[in-house]
Amino acid sequence: MTWCNAGLLVAAGLLSTVHAALQLPNTSGIDGQLTANHGVDHFFSLWLVFNNEAVSMSDEPYTILAVQNAASVRDDCLLKQPELVKKLLLDHMVIGKRIDLSNTTTVTTFKTAGGRTVHIKPSEEGKLQANNANIVEANVSIPNGYLVILDNYLFPDEQTIKKNCTLGKLDVGMLSVVTAKESSKPSVSNTSFIDNVMQVLSILKSGVRVFQHFLSRSNVSRLIEDDEEYTVFIPTDHAFQRWHPIDWGFYPFSVPEFTESIITNHFVKGKLKQDGIKNGQVMKTLGGQEIVFKKNSITLLVNGATVVKGDTPIAKGNIMFISEVLFVSEAIVSRLHQQHKDKETPPLLAFPWFGAQFLSHAFLALERDRRFSHITRFLNLADLAPRVSGTGYTFFVPTDTAFEELGLDKMPDNYLSTGTELQILLNHFVKGRLYDRDLKNGGSLKTLGNKTIHIFRDEDTVRVNNATIVESEVFVYNLGTMFYINKVLFADNTTLPMASIPSTPLKTTILPSATTILFTTEEVERVPEELAEDNGSMPDVLFADATTAEIEITTQKTNTIASTVSQNVTIK
Repeated sequence: MTWCNAGLLVAAGLLSTVHAALQLPNTSGIDGQLTANHGVDHFFSLWLVFNNEAVSMSDEPYTILAVQNAASVRDDCLLKQPELVKKLLLDHMVIGKRIDLSNTTTVTTFKTAGGRTVHIKPSEEGKLQANNANIVEANVSIPNGYLVILDNYLFPDEQTIKKNCTLGKLDVGMLSVVTAKESSKPSVSNTSFIDNVMQVLSILKSGVRVFQHFLSRSNVSRLIEDDEEYTVFIPTDHAFQRWHPIDWGFYPFSVPEFTESIITNHFVKGKLKQDGIKNGQVMKTLGGQEIVFKKNSITLLVNGATVVKGDTPIAKGNIMFISEVLFVSEAIVSRLHQQHKDKETPPLLAFPWFGAQFLSHAFLALERDRRFSHITRFLNLADLAPRVSGTGYTFFVPTDTAFEELGLDKMPDNYLSTGTELQILLNHFVKGRLYDRDLKNGGSLKTLGNKTIHIFRDEDTVRVNNATIVESEVFVYNLGTMFYINKVLFADNTTLPMASIPSTPLKTTILPSATTILFTTEEVERVPEELAEDNGSMPDVLFADATTAEIEITTQKTNTIASTVSQNVTIK
């Protein structure tokens, strides 16, 4: 489930008549919670305009200049102008470059995918501007790219899109929605059923934002036929909130393919009306699952979930609101958790390095494993936290045997703590969270110590330089990944610096980093905004009234055979 698994046609002007297809960036790695945390989720919801067309996704690096919600015009209104929105989105993306603007001090220019020129310049106040928009955040790191957060749109002529789309009160008359009696005259609309649903949800954001968020990123529209009518059962935000961990843990809807399946299975073909549904009636969802209705004089249930009394008919179908998410249970979530340990969010650690959450969790995990006594004592005294700050890393971890082969087991704990010796540790870290599938034969990775790791893969083994991976994909929550290796990288007996061996072994004491680093909890996955409430006990509005995680990989053309030594090990 992605924002860009859909089509985009390109032409001059406003994409009116086009025939050439264009690739979109592969944004599947962008977490919806991240966009909400940075206040650009409305901007990304506009990618819904691509859902009815088919294009391929590019694996090239990319940069997206995302506009904050405060500047966005109403998404329900924009979706009425899909061709203009496509042009707008193209004008806010760059394919083929990861543009890091964090250290920009002079005027910089680049072209967008829409062919427009963006001018980056420092303002008199010392801030950065992109054309006439202010840059709020210059480099939000995402898989294979960057987000640049803007406070406004880049090009003045995009005000055309804003016409009749002010941020004022929505004119309900714009929508094909009947709240009491349906019009006897059939409604004629050029929009799809999904578009009509999204328009209604834009009105009811206070109670159904989560479903709206997931629907905007789904591919359900590909299953919708123009000449058919449909019914959608929409769970409230409280229904989704039940499955979100309180502080940290596993959220099942962080797994895209699972979420796509769940959303699809809330749609059925046909315009059902509550008065016409019979007790025991069975129907098939668009995802192939069965739903069973239970009905008496007081309540209507669908698979045990209470249906809010009252239909919300729209053009081409009907909406019903329900109290639970269908086809989700404790057993299903438990199995999903075992299969996707890399999606689990961590507790926030103040110790040993508050500003380096991946490094802290990795250290504590390795400290519990007898195979890694040497790497942990070296990490303990090394000044790594400023260089491995935050989250989103891959760590190739040598075992004790690897250090013993080089005689490093006899070296003091501070042997690799600073200077050139510290580079040995840095050369085991790669920016970006890698999976086993990313380690392709012939590929290469740049380490934090600016060395190049070369990957060799055959049917039985995966090697990084001269080291063999002995355990693969050891997930450190959703912060990063560890791979255990049997050699120390970029080190041998001829290149290691000499050090005096103390007569008495040094006592290992965990010390916090000497460098203070500003850290925010945004580096750790949080409860999405659409689930957050002021006091945690806000009543469900729909039920209140019952009347209605920098990777640089170069791959040669070499046959790759998937091989995993030991996968899906998770640190908890």
